[in-house]
Amino acid sequence: KKKADVDPLAAMGDKICATIPPTNTTTVINEDQLLDTAREGCQQILKGLWSLDAEKTDAGPMGLLPQQFEIKTPRELPPPPPKQETKWDKFAKERGIPTNKEKRSRKVWDEAAGTWMYRHGYQKANDSTNTEWPIMEVKRNDDPYEDPWERARDAKKERVDKNTENKMRNMERAGTLAKGTTTRAFKDKTRAREAGKAGGGSLPSGIPVDMVNSKQRGKNLTKAALIATQRSTASLGKFDMMREGEPERKKAMAGLKKRKFESATDRKVVKTEADRNTRVLDQVMKGGGVEK
Repeated sequence: KKKADVDPLAAMGDKICATIPPTNTTTVINEDQLLDTAREGCQQILKGLWSLDAEKTDAGPMGLLPQQFEIKTPRELPPPPPKQETKWDKFAKERGIPTNKEKRSRKVWDEAAGTWMYRHGYQKANDSTNTEWPIMEVKRNDDPYEDPWERARDAKKERVDKNTENKMRNMERAGTLAKGTTTRAFKDKTRAREAGKAGGGSLPSGIPVDMVNSKQRGKNLTKAALIATQRSTASLGKFDMMREGEPERKKAMAGLKKRKFESATDRKVVKTEADRNTRVLDQVMKGGGVEK
């Protein structure tokens, strides 16, 4: 085995091995020297590859090539702050519970619908809060006189509120939300929900607006309701059949002033429009008509 005169310089990042001959050499390079140099270079590359750090993969051990060149460009914005630990992350870390769960499929099989549906969210599979079912099962400990659809809706709202509250609490601990925001927001939400269940000042369903304060409508309110009913069709009652004993219908546009049609070729109209535009232009040139 002949040793090369110059040690090869191996670049593992680019898998290149080069030899630099001395500048003072006067010998002529023949075919044997080229073969020897190529052999030495291959040996150096193989030696360098086997000396690299390796990691296990599905295809077998794989060497980690070093990064020879690294270009760092300046950032436009500062780097994002590190992610703060949530209450659950801290609890899982103390108890040794793994948090990196395997990614599950987005859809699961719904036995009732007989199709694949989403695991979470809108129209999820096996949704017990679905209000479209005509029959709901009443369990042994449930109140038989309670509305099961309303109970399912309330339970879903409570779950959504709990998740939202936990998220806001974590944001408060991380410092991205002001302290006390969660408490104030949920107090207002609870107050509004209770007011809505109690009526909240809104009208009960099925009661006309003009009968909120009294049980009887009266003559004037009855006449106003009749007029509103006569004009409730698309033609404002123009083509509706008159009923027996119905008073004469008033025209819907009777009290309004009819607009006069202005011809675009009439000299008076053209002159009037020109004068109007001239006045507007004078006001704009003078500063919008405001005296300075």
